[in-house]
Amino acid sequence: MPSAPSQPSPNDTRVLVTINALPLAVGVLLSCSTTLGEISVYGRLTLAMGWALTQLVVLVGGTWWYENRAVSSCEPASTTTASSPSAGGTW
Repeated sequence: MPSAPSQPSPNDTRVLVTINALPLAVGVLLSCSTTLGEISVYGRLTLAMGWALTQLVVLVGGTWWYENRAVSSCEPASTTTASSPSAGGTW
């Protein structure tokens, strides 16, 4: 019988939320000032568009990290052999 997957630690969840909340808060502040968001960074790339791309990269990277931590914390299912007694007894 496969073992139940273990839950990610609360610390991992806290890190994921913090990593994604900070860029979101800055994005909200940037959206309040249209003149700040219209600053040209490189060619036609504005500060607001660059920040949106940064948020996307942080979201995808943070989710990838969190998923890897969750998968690595799962323990493999125990295997039973013919020499080991079964958990349910004999038939």
